[in-house]
Amino acid sequence: MKRLDLTSGLFWLFFSSLAFAGSLRMGIGTVESPGMGFMPAVASGLLGILSLILLTNTILKKLKDVTVTGGITAAILRRGALTVVFGVLIYAMIMPKLGYLISTFLLMTLLYWYMERNGAKGLLRSAVLSLLTTAISYYLFAVLLSCPFPAGILDF
Repeated sequence: MKRLDLTSGLFWLFFSSLAFAGSLRMGIGTVESPGMGFMPAVASGLLGILSLILLTNTILKKLKDVTVTGGITAAILRRGALTVVFGVLIYAMIMPKLGYLISTFLLMTLLYWYMERNGAKGLLRSAVLSLLTTAISYYLFAVLLSCPFPAGILDF
């Protein structure tokens, strides 16, 4: 049940972000003179808030269920959150130099591989999944939504 809550919360947060970005492209306007994207922006904002509440409750419940001496800090360290935090920090540092595509591919490969823990076979599967994730996210944001990303060494 908790895994389904986490998955659905992430899905609805992603969906609300896309809907909000689309409403911004339509033009929100002002409260006195609302544009075409005003109501979709409000609805997607509410959906995003509700999905964040669901995610927060699910994560807090998981941390509460972990009975480890040392409290929340030990639970976070046990769950590998520190690895993810360090990975994201390194990602933020290397993205301007390597670019979005390479750095995102490396981060996603690390995260998928860390989650699977299946040695070389898991690394190959992680690389394929991260290639798909990177390509889809690049197409969605750079091509469809025209968001600029750091080009890095690839220069496109």
